[in-house]
Amino acid sequence: MSKTSRYKILVAVKDYLNLKALAQLLEYFHGDVEIIFFHVIEFPQSTSLYPETVTQYVEDTGKKFRSLVEWADSQGVGANLRVVASRDVVESILSEAERIDADLIVLQKTLKKIKRRIRRLIRQTNLERIVDVSRKIVVLLPSD
Repeated sequence: MSKTSRYKILVAVKDYLNLKALAQLLEYFHGDVEIIFFHVIEFPQSTSLYPETVTQYVEDTGKKFRSLVEWADSQGVGANLRVVASRDVVESILSEAERIDADLIVLQKTLKKIKRRIRRLIRQTNLERIVDVSRKIVVLLPSD
């Protein structure tokens, strides 16, 4: 992250955002925080991405997520919402993070799915038991 006390956080939003978890994350930041809520509407290759084709989808989705900006304002955090149409969600998120010079990208995944992925990485170890039993997010650091 940057050495300044100003942070830009790109929060990728799919359908639902765990605001409680986001509020807990924001407690770790001291200084000026700006959140960019970012949603990608994924279209198949066969669909044209001309403005006349996607504008209505982008506007309707923007209305759906407008409450996120209002929530951030109520938390005393500056926020913007950006909705884009794309064929590649990953590329869109990474491009947006570069474009805004984000200090952090926040993605959301269910804890069950995260634990399942981690379990595959660390089978048959004490770490697996900790990941299974813990109700907290477990961070693994490389040992080498």
